[in-house]
Amino acid sequence: MKIYDLGKTSSGNKLYRHIVQGPFDHEEQFLMKKGFYIVLVTNGTAILSASDHTHDIGSRDLVIMTPSMECSVVPSGRDFSMTCIYMRPDYFDALPAGQSIYGQLPRFTARYGVAISHLAAEDYEYLCLTMRLFSDRLQDTDRYGNGARVHLCSFMLLQISDMIHRCSPGTASCYIKRSTELFRNFKKLAVDHYRSHHDIAFYADRLNISTTYLSRIVKATSGHTVRFHLSELLSIEAKRLLENTDMDINKIADTLGFSDQSVFGKFFLRKTGLSPMRFRLKSDLQHL
Repeated sequence: MKIYDLGKTSSGNKLYRHIVQGPFDHEEQFLMKKGFYIVLVTNGTAILSASDHTHDIGSRDLVIMTPSMECSVVPSGRDFSMTCIYMRPDYFDALPAGQSIYGQLPRFTARYGVAISHLAAEDYEYLCLTMRLFSDRLQDTDRYGNGARVHLCSFMLLQISDMIHRCSPGTASCYIKRSTELFRNFKKLAVDHYRSHHDIAFYADRLNISTTYLSRIVKATSGHTVRFHLSELLSIEAKRLLENTDMDINKIADTLGFSDQSVFGKFFLRKTGLSPMRFRLKSDLQHL
């Protein structure tokens, strides 16, 4: 496998190109996760596993993976080859053309769990030409390298958007903004983990984005901060435990991930205007 690193920064690789080519050992596999992957099969066949589904992929198939997916590719024969462009999520999100392709994906993921398109011969050759431009020469471009990479990525994404749109002309558009999906995924994570994780870094890491970007997405989509959404979940659960259980306040604080009863008490007072003890007493009196 040959790798061209096309955009290395102090925080790590953000853009590179794989050329995966046989011969391969028996059941050798390639894993893809935590990023955007544009995969073009150039020869042979393989088994792709993603989202609890398996698919046969072959020459001229285009596969698009998003950061929420994990995928493995197992070549079916020694002659299998593919070209893969990888983009880190924060790099993809900064590209002007990123949304154009992202809006096309739901029509495929709804049916297959992963975006797979079989390209016409002309489209395949055209995309091969574009992907060949992601070479080590691009890394050697000093003065204008970053601008060239941004424009090339944007061109490729627009090119692919047009191709996959034409692959299913009769399919109604199903347009979902990446920001909307990120917010939905944050809310799902928050519901599952708010008791043990009160820090934004945990959720940003699980979504493979920066804390700054997550803060901006949540605020723009909902009008509230990440901290507000977590505190609302904590407050609702704290009220439920105080009203409906005999659990002592120190245990409730521990259950909800607070360092001690005092920290929990200050949080609850800010949210409700009452201390946990006064809230419980008031609730008990209302039920007499």
